[in-house]
Amino acid sequence: MDNLVQPLRQFVLHVRSKDVERTAELNSHIYIDLLEPITINSATEEIHQILLSGELPYSFYNISSQVNNNIIRFTANGEPLPFTFPNKNYDVNELVKVMNDGNFPFTVSYDRFTMKLTFSNTTNFTNILNLSNSTANKVLGFAENASDITVLSNQSTTSTGVVDLATVHSIFVKSNSSSNMVFSTRQGFSSTIQKISVDVNSGGIIYLNQNDARQHTVLNSNIEFIELKLTDQNNNLLDFNDINYELSVGFFVYPINKTIQTRNLTGNMRTANIDTQQSNMRPFTQQGQIRPQEFINTETPIEHKAKRLIIDDIIEQIQN
Repeated sequence: MDNLVQPLRQFVLHVRSKDVERTAELNSHIYIDLLEPITINSATEEIHQILLSGELPYSFYNISSQVNNNIIRFTANGEPLPFTFPNKNYDVNELVKVMNDGNFPFTVSYDRFTMKLTFSNTTNFTNILNLSNSTANKVLGFAENASDITVLSNQSTTSTGVVDLATVHSIFVKSNSSSNMVFSTRQGFSSTIQKISVDVNSGGIIYLNQNDARQHTVLNSNIEFIELKLTDQNNNLLDFNDINYELSVGFFVYPINKTIQTRNLTGNMRTANIDTQQSNMRPFTQQGQIRPQEFINTETPIEHKAKRLIIDDIIEQIQN
């Protein structure tokens, strides 16, 4: 079995959101000054960063201004107005109740079999759902880029999709210490170092699933200051409503250069140093360690020529 490359040094940073500085009122954007910086020789070493654990409260709301999904705009009797959902957790019954009890010019009903909403205009004038500049479209079952819908007096319209109250699918942990080996479909190069699945109901604790594929970020510089952001899948900072959370981050210092052996055409062995700094993509084992790669050609020129003659003979027999 190949020898595993062991880290030269390793560090674990335990983060409690209550202990660090935050930006504005949200503790989902924090700053950490390391009292003892992690230093490396960038010419011969690199740092692999791994999120080891996380305990996050499901204390954020599924509809709120923070996740930017709480406004439906409309035009009633020629006057454009917004309808704003109060920031809180909603089930479908509360969603319908809030719209029917407010200044919304439609009577809203929910079909539990189709999981869709119907908007009925019971007024004596024409109303318009201004979906083109609303933020609650997905919540109500419409596409994000939906066009405005005009509803005549005593007419109705039904959402094209189902009601979506599972608005936060996962938590993205982002850091200024990420590298250019992390990508996302949203923006190409990404500062995300880990995606945590939201697999509990509101009021529970979200744990980093140990079976989740972790991002192994490679850094080639010292770490003295860390900025962390916790966002939803749409890059909105989460509002934990002043409930604290914990994260643990591991930093593993590995050597950059590796020595491999190859065999030249004369059959002689030679040794070469490969500088992996040219490529940040390094293979990990399941335990997060790197296996050295060996590329050895054991075939001599005479063996190679003999194999070619045999192959040529087989091809000639097939053709005849």
